[in-house]
Amino acid sequence: MKRSVAVLGAVLSTAMLAGCWDREYLKDLNLAYSVGFDLTKDKKIKETVELIIPPESEQSGTKNEIHSAVGPTTRGSSNELRARVRGNMRVLKNGVQVIGKDLALNGLKPPMDVNFRDPDNPSSNVRLIITDGEASEIIGQKEVGELKIGEFLIQKIESLEKMSLFYPPETMDTVFKALKDPGQDFALPYIGLEGKEIVAKGVALFHDQYFTGELNIEDSIMLVLLKGRSGDNARLTKKIDDGPLRGNISFNVGKKKVKRTFKVMVGKNGEVHVQLNIKLKGLIEEYTGSHPLTEESLVRVNQELSDILTRQARDVVRSLQKANCDIFGVGRELIAYHNSLWKQKDWSKEYQEVQFHTDVQVSIINTGIIQ
Repeated sequence: MKRSVAVLGAVLSTAMLAGCWDREYLKDLNLAYSVGFDLTKDKKIKETVELIIPPESEQSGTKNEIHSAVGPTTRGSSNELRARVRGNMRVLKNGVQVIGKDLALNGLKPPMDVNFRDPDNPSSNVRLIITDGEASEIIGQKEVGELKIGEFLIQKIESLEKMSLFYPPETMDTVFKALKDPGQDFALPYIGLEGKEIVAKGVALFHDQYFTGELNIEDSIMLVLLKGRSGDNARLTKKIDDGPLRGNISFNVGKKKVKRTFKVMVGKNGEVHVQLNIKLKGLIEEYTGSHPLTEESLVRVNQELSDILTRQARDVVRSLQKANCDIFGVGRELIAYHNSLWKQKDWSKEYQEVQFHTDVQVSIINTGIIQ
């Protein structure tokens, strides 16, 4: 009896172990490492994909191929691509998705829809990037130096995040959550081509799903600081015009934690006020003035830098309101703490009327080894 039970158990175990019939071998797959989407003149979707081709032998390396196709929807263009490439195309290794400006102006929901309906499409670690031209031109670079285009874009975005041009990292998942939140907008990395060089241009601002404005590189860093965050570094260069201290000064405020005050208040007549203050501690990395940076002169330097950055911060806030981009989540605060007022407001129109009270305080804590 015991022997019969053992034999039966072995047979059942073998049957269960051999039950996978839908296996795919890596050598038979074309993995998409980067994908780009554009809007054509006739309002169709153009998809451009970088495929990584497995090596033909152990001695050879992987290669990449660039393919494009046009369809009425994202899935339609993907189906057209699959009909053209050799082997099966899978996006399980996709790490970056580039969106052309024209498509972003028309909204992100249509090209992103398929990513959340199909569980085979990755989303948690996929970086979204906006380009001021066509995504096909970026992906079509194929290689930058020794790096394949997908690897280059991921490394570039990660390095710019460390420089505080955009932080914290935005992925397809975080963007999807923002799209579902009526009280919170977002910004994405904004790149472009200069000749054949891929350069950072700042950030693309969004209201709901639509690209509505942009910030340059220095203002993008200020935006990150106003959010109370920073990467490993946050370098700024400003010109001081204070008499003997006149000169250019480069300083890093990313080495110390940003102290931030963010408070949403409602007046008697329903007007919304926002107190947004940050305190920064800076390390001087370069100074071209002739006057020595003594303890006494640093008081004046701190005050002038505070005035300069306060003006810049207020300009950034005005740019955000002009673009209707509620990236600080003022609406989210109203939903949570002033819900009856929130229900009365048309936030897409009234966000631009919010009164921001913004102040930046800078304190230089290190001038380097040269005095």
